[in-house]
Amino acid sequence: MKEKIRKIREKSGMNRTEFAERTGIQAKTWSNIENGLQKANEDHLLAITKEWPEYALWLMTNQTAPECGQISPELEEIRVNLKQGTQ
Repeated sequence: MKEKIRKIREKSGMNRTEFAERTGIQAKTWSNIENGLQKANEDHLLAITKEWPEYALWLMTNQTAPECGQISPELEEIRVNLKQGTQ
């Protein structure tokens, strides 16, 4: 879970302080989670899925459903790269 949270934060182009402001969860908490000192709980996961609903399925199940708008940071990166390549 910690790696997924880090990927979402990094894909969003945010440092932990910015991520904290967006989610309402303290930056120190995100640091603890990403460094394995604390496990993500329901409040943390809800904060992420509220702000980035497109990652909810992937975050919770490791699956994607692009046809339903449920993607992963990797799929988003591929989409952006393909779009840039066609311009």
